Amino acid sequence: AMSVRPNTPDGLKPKDLMGVPWRLAFALQDAGWFLRADIVWNKPNAMPESVKDRPTRSHEYIFMLTKSEKYYYDKSAVLEANGRNKRTVWDVNTQAFPEAHFATFPPKLVEPCILASTRPGDVVLDPFFGSGTVGLVAAQLGRRYLGIELHGEYVDIALRRLANDEVSVSSAAA
Repeated sequence: AMSVRPNTPDGLKPKDLMGVPWRLAFALQDAGWFLRADIVWNKPNAMPESVKDRPTRSHEYIFMLTKSEKYYYDKSAVLEANGRNKRTVWDVNTQAFPEAHFATFPPKLVEPCILASTRPGDVVLDPFFGSGTVGLVAAQLGRRYLGIELHGEYVDIALRRLANDEVSVSSAAA
């Protein structure tokens, strides 16, 4: 447990959730994006937390945003096993990646996002590339990808990971 609490940001009370994912979604709406769906990533095997005064968090949000009112969406690529439309709560276990940071997305979480929103040959952009999971899944699904990552150690991890999976990658120094 933390022995020192960080300063509370202006506009919030101590112990308030900041609501960062929703604040970002609303800011993107204000900037002209269309917020089409909020998807709950339910983590059945979520890591425990040491909190005693609120429930343990076992989910994250994924937002489906588009730049225009009309957009590509391949409903058939993500139908559920019983043939019904994809629901907005996805049960996907977290999955360790040996050398990556704690926030590695499992490929099974990324796959429906790419299948629903792109065609083979399209480019998938991941502005927080991390260990390269999005690039890996995109390549496996016949898509190209562009990853942006500020931390050099994560870039190195992603390059090794993608090379190990026999995916063609290149790195450009900024």
